[in-house]
Amino acid sequence: MLAELQHYQQKDKTARQQYFAYKAQAWLNYAIHKDSMNSRSPAGLEAAKSAEAILQALKKGSENDLVLIQNISASSALMRPDLWATLSALKDSDGIASAPREIAFSEVALIWAATDQCEHNSRQAGSQFRMADRWLEQAREAFVNAHNSKENVALEGLIVRYYEQYSPFDASGDRCNGQVLPTLDQM
Repeated sequence: MLAELQHYQQKDKTARQQYFAYKAQAWLNYAIHKDSMNSRSPAGLEAAKSAEAILQALKKGSENDLVLIQNISASSALMRPDLWATLSALKDSDGIASAPREIAFSEVALIWAATDQCEHNSRQAGSQFRMADRWLEQAREAFVNAHNSKENVALEGLIVRYYEQYSPFDASGDRCNGQVLPTLDQM
C-alpha cells in the first residue's frame, strides 16, 4: 500500500493528490503502530480503513470527492484548538499547494494524539501534539514564503476566526466523543 501511495506523492501530481496520499500514509503508519502495540482499540482499524478509502479514491481519480475538513472520530476529541485552527485556516487558504505533506501529517498527528489521550490519559500524547505543532509550523512557513503580505495577514485572521469557533469544543476535560468540525461558511 505504501508503494502505491508513493506514486501519488510525486511532484507531477496535484497538491490535492499529494496531500491525500500523504494523509493515507499517515493513517497507515498509525494503523501499523496500533497493531504493533497489540491495541484492542478500534482506532487502528479506523485508521487502516481511512488509508484504504483514500487510496481507492486516488486510484479512481475521485480525490476531489474527499472532504478537506475531516470530522474527528468518536474515539478521539478536539484537543489543541489552536493547532486545529491553524490547520483549517491553511486548508482554506490553499496552503495544501505549499505544504501537502506537512498538512496531512499534522492532521493525523492531532487525531492520533487526542485518541491516545482519550484511550490512556497518556503522557505519550504530548509527543504527538508536539509533532503536529512542528508539522504545522513548517506548513505555515512554506505558506508565508509562497505568498504576499496581504495573503499572510488574511491567513492570520482566519486562524483567529477558526480558533474562536473551535475553542468551545476543546475536550481538555477528556470528553472523548468526536467532533464535527464546521467550516467558516457554516458558522
